[in-house]
Amino acid sequence: MVKIKKSFLLLGLLVVLLFAVGTNVLASYEKVYDEAGLFSEEERVDINDQAISLSEQTEMDIVIVTTNDSQGKSSSDYALDFYEEHGFGYEGTLDGVLYLLNMDEREVYIFTRDKGTDYIDAVRVEELLDRVYPPLGEENYRESAQIFLEEVESMMAAGPPVHDTEESSGYSGESGYAYTEEDSSASDLSMIEKLGIYLLISLAIGGIVIGIMAMGNRGRSTVNARTYLQDNSFSVTRKRDQHYNTIVTQVKIPKNNNSGGGSTFSGGGGGIGGGGRKF
Repeated sequence: MVKIKKSFLLLGLLVVLLFAVGTNVLASYEKVYDEAGLFSEEERVDINDQAISLSEQTEMDIVIVTTNDSQGKSSSDYALDFYEEHGFGYEGTLDGVLYLLNMDEREVYIFTRDKGTDYIDAVRVEELLDRVYPPLGEENYRESAQIFLEEVESMMAAGPPVHDTEESSGYSGESGYAYTEEDSSASDLSMIEKLGIYLLISLAIGGIVIGIMAMGNRGRSTVNARTYLQDNSFSVTRKRDQHYNTIVTQVKIPKNNNSGGGSTFSGGGGGIGGGGRKF
């Protein structure tokens, strides 16, 4: 009886292991989940091959999902749940980008995770939506998906975003970043000039303070403790030194690492972000 129970236990563990392995293998080769039936089989295969190639190139999962039933969830929640339930990520990480066409809500949504969030931040998500949005109005879903893949490839090749101003994303479509090394040097020079000005101001203030102190010490006072003390009227009869022990206690105050704001947030050792638009 005990041997039978052990056999069933081992069999159950084997089934769970095979299921986990099968899920990871499927996620590695299946990048297009067309549950809404928006692509023909030929289109689905073609887009899937492109997504697999791009995933290997960028070393993060690139996934395209369509659905007619978002199960009463928002597009962001549906994308997050779908991503986690299918175990997406690249070689043990959670790095990836998911493109969702939610036909139930008539919304396109870009979901980013970890490395995907580092390279495609809130500003780039908006730029990506600007580019994939126009074909959706004409129900050209294949073209929208292909634009998504092309733009993600360009953004990843351009490197992590650097924004000089709130209005500038640092990304200029096919040409990549708009900033140059000269812009960076000019910014550094401006900072050096500011530090020089602050140093001169500090020296000037210090000189004025020292001058005032020097003028105040020109005359010396002739009044001291003996001026009002009669000679031999005070003597020390007993002297004792006493030392008191002191204890210093150090308490480390923990830092508050909470952060928020924007379309991304920290969590699970990485970042989750994204954005969507109705069509």
